[in-house]
Amino acid sequence: MTANENERLPSRIPWPPLLFLAAVVVARALDHFAPGPSFSSSFLEMTGGVVIALALANDVWCAMTLRRHGTTVLPHRAVSALVTTGPYRRSRNPIYISELALTLGLALLLGSFWIALSTPILFLGLTKLAIEPEERHLRAKFGADFDAYAARTPRWL
Repeated sequence: MTANENERLPSRIPWPPLLFLAAVVVARALDHFAPGPSFSSSFLEMTGGVVIALALANDVWCAMTLRRHGTTVLPHRAVSALVTTGPYRRSRNPIYISELALTLGLALLLGSFWIALSTPILFLGLTKLAIEPEERHLRAKFGADFDAYAARTPRWL
């Protein structure tokens, strides 16, 4: 890959899945070695399962929408289209919303204080390491079209 191609990428590292995995692995280690307060109940476990299912369904919808527009779902690859339909009509980052929901759903399902606590940390990591570079990439590639989309569509919800 040339230097010019690297400049056109949002990132060289696929941060979102790495951040998600790190959050869950570190939180589970903390659950084992330094257990936090327990909040397990069948209602919370069921709620966590529903949240996880909805997050995964949203991920599938997002991937299908991106594929239909002929662009990548990989966060460290250059996009070929500005997608503003489907789940991208309501949020500029519906996949990252799914990652946060999945993390929170796991916290509820497992009754994990540490996974719940990792959710806002994941939010900050996604914002700084994934979303802001992706927005710079989209602005450089699509200019006024991206600015118009960003003006009418919230970053999160």
